[in-house]
Amino acid sequence: MIKLNYKIITFNGLTIHYAKYRKNRNIRLSISDSGIIKLTCPYYINEEEILSFIEEKESWIRKYLSKAENTTNLSDNKPLTNSEKKALLLRIKNFVEKYEILMNTKVNEISIRKMKSVWGICKFNEAKIKFNSYLYFMSDYFLEYIVVHEMAHLFVHNHSDKFYKLVKSYLPDYKERWEEHKTVSLK
Repeated sequence: MIKLNYKIITFNGLTIHYAKYRKNRNIRLSISDSGIIKLTCPYYINEEEILSFIEEKESWIRKYLSKAENTTNLSDNKPLTNSEKKALLLRIKNFVEKYEILMNTKVNEISIRKMKSVWGICKFNEAKIKFNSYLYFMSDYFLEYIVVHEMAHLFVHNHSDKFYKLVKSYLPDYKERWEEHKTVSLK
């Protein structure tokens, strides 16, 4: 991938980093978890067109930025101590043991590691589940959902309707539990 050289443009108090790229066919807008607004566009687009695009998207940008202000960035926390890892592992094991009985299955290995974009990973063919260390900072209400979600992958290996029906059969309120993730950022 070619590294882009971003220029800066301001619009109504917003600072936007933009770059023109010969291979782009469309204007693309993204906002990082830290609030940096980036725009890439085709090489032939001029600044007036960029400003016009930003004006169209201004309400979406401001809505996203205000949402980002209300989230806690978990990556700002120090790595977990050994005692914190043990405490998280104990919380997870309690839920795993409960759902092993309810789901009539067995998890062969549970591990914890720091992850930037997911709460858990299930290797269904080996019955191994890795959980994100940032779950330490989340409620048991949310943690239970993540455990059920990952254990459901032992039976259904994708996120199909069948998968979510299985999750719902154990946690009818799984959608409400999932909402907690909107209050935090992993990056």
